[in-house]
Amino acid sequence: METIASREEAGLRLLHSRLVAGRYAQAPLVLDVPEMHGGIVYEETTTLIVVEHRQWRGTVEHYRLANMAGELDFVTISRSYSAHVTAQPGGEFSVNSRPVEGAGWNDHFWHIDPASGRRTPMQDATRYDLAFRAEPLPGEEPTTPISLASRAFHARSLLATIQVRFIGEVPASIWQFTGASPFARPQAANQYNRTSLDAQQRATLTQRDVHGGLFGGFGWEW
Repeated sequence: METIASREEAGLRLLHSRLVAGRYAQAPLVLDVPEMHGGIVYEETTTLIVVEHRQWRGTVEHYRLANMAGELDFVTISRSYSAHVTAQPGGEFSVNSRPVEGAGWNDHFWHIDPASGRRTPMQDATRYDLAFRAEPLPGEEPTTPISLASRAFHARSLLATIQVRFIGEVPASIWQFTGASPFARPQAANQYNRTSLDAQQRATLTQRDVHGGLFGGFGWEW
């Protein structure tokens, strides 16, 4: 016999997908943004880039996402730099990295059952946590000073935070940017984009409703 209690879980999942995917009855008025019809929506993302003595030492990322594209086997996140990528131990995903000729690398994060370690599809209208770390390849320590840290989102991200933490030497000048194409990222600080570090030598940028493949992040000069 079907009861209201037996339908509660399915009802909550449907409500959640409506809230993050588009408009609903009596929703508050907001700026117009593209409505998602299927696909992935990132509810919240955090990216931390660590720079030590001018060199890139690692990146830690966390994605809280909602899958609204039916069953999916994996999520792909791209990068433009070589790195050793590892998924969070004991988490819901394993990673399979593949080079893309002339375009960088794709990290395919396959959903797994944490108990058995077997690959299992992500379910529709369900939330997942994806966390991973990228570090220099063994034996390939960076030698060129880094002066840019940014992230672009093609799927919609409701709340995206990017941080850069400096260990040791800090930049003489640092600036932030949002909504920039790869060729329009600013090359110097000015009165509009200049920013500063906090007591932990971190710069933080928080963005809302990020989409369209445009970049947000930081540039700096030593």
